[in-house]
Amino acid sequence: SNICECNGFTEIQFNIIIRNIVTLQFLQVASDKDTEALKGQTVMTEEERCESVRHCKYVDEVICPGPWTVNLEFLEQHKIDFVVQNNAPYPMGDIPDIYKPIKDLGMFLPVVRTETVSTSDYITRIISEYDSYLSRNLERGYSRKELNITFLKEKRLEVRRTVEGVHRMINGYITDFLEYFYQPISHRIINFMSPVCSDNEEEGETEGNEANEQDNK
Repeated sequence: SNICECNGFTEIQFNIIIRNIVTLQFLQVASDKDTEALKGQTVMTEEERCESVRHCKYVDEVICPGPWTVNLEFLEQHKIDFVVQNNAPYPMGDIPDIYKPIKDLGMFLPVVRTETVSTSDYITRIISEYDSYLSRNLERGYSRKELNITFLKEKRLEVRRTVEGVHRMINGYITDFLEYFYQPISHRIINFMSPVCSDNEEEGETEGNEANEQDNK
């Protein structure tokens, strides 16, 4: 049983673990209605989630949509021998663990869930850079209605993009200005200091030679 939202590292690694245990793997994908009512708003539609897991090579058959909780009748109907899930209790309403009846029948196969990137992590990343992603999509031709933002929000983002563009342009001019003038100045300093250094070296060699001559005498 899985929601399979943004089918990523966790789901893939979870399926690999199952494949090493069972011969034929069925993956049950929860419906949009159940997921939104019991867990929250989805990112991908039910059809998209089902199609994404159909292309996973570790999955033999997809049950879509599947019930949020499974019972013995469901398992017998689909000729399922084991229900594979992490061993943590899954409470729902007044039920402390919806998998307890399956566990009592000896048909529950516990596995350790791999902690990687979850759908909540993806959503958090997007929300933390919300304005940046809005600006990105506006520049790519999406309308404010498609992005569900107001007219004022759209104009604020346009002003922000303009200001950032001017800022980058000014920084570019400053960098070019410093590079253009710094190199000639540095060359002049080196050319100016070279004769002085040469004279000092020659004077040092002369004084050293005179000292050696006096020692020899």
